[in-house]
Amino acid sequence: MKPCAVPLREPQSALARMNALGGVDGMAGMDALATPLRRRRGETLCDDRGARFLYRMSAGAARRCALSADGRRRIVDLLFPGDFFGFDGDARAGSTIEALVDGSVVLRYPRREVEALADADPQAARIIREIAFAAIARLETQIALLGRVNAVEKVGAFLLALEERQRACGQPSCERSEIQSRRVTLPVSRCDIGDFLALAPETVSRSLAALERRGAIRLPAPRDVDILDRAALRAGAQR
Repeated sequence: MKPCAVPLREPQSALARMNALGGVDGMAGMDALATPLRRRRGETLCDDRGARFLYRMSAGAARRCALSADGRRRIVDLLFPGDFFGFDGDARAGSTIEALVDGSVVLRYPRREVEALADADPQAARIIREIAFAAIARLETQIALLGRVNAVEKVGAFLLALEERQRACGQPSCERSEIQSRRVTLPVSRCDIGDFLALAPETVSRSLAALERRGAIRLPAPRDVDILDRAALRAGAQR
């Protein structure tokens, strides 16, 4: 029996979702509570085992890593500007949030004060719901990626989701020429992509090469991918 495919949902950042609903102005109340934290590549963004705070990526990028019972590391989420995290106590034992680039900035919000703001302000409560929905959408996309039938489909679906997220957060590489408007900048190595998709690094490299041979993408640099045929990638991701 042919496996049932899970539709790929290309997630928007929480800020993009709120912008579509006209709710970005309501962030002012939350941002008044925020403390900015700047980190260099490889540094831990937060240490909040008591789940006292919520967080939002403001600049740069980060990865959420978890350790399995046998001690192996697994990347379970990639975070870009506008993405919120901390709803489930992300920094609990065995899970860390690491900066991927120098100058990464995260905004830290006291959880109790955010909850009090939501109780007092219906618009703030609506925004917080949208933030939670965006976090759920990221999780759903990760589940859909892991449900792909083969490695090439997984990598193609990953590129589509990554392109949408980078475009939604307004990264400069997504706003240039006609070619560059389709460019995805890989924030992590082939090894990290393999961790994220449960693939070997060599399998990730072979899958990217296969997509390039098919004319779906071009690989102008190790961390850059030009998407040439989005329909072909999407068709593979929806099989």
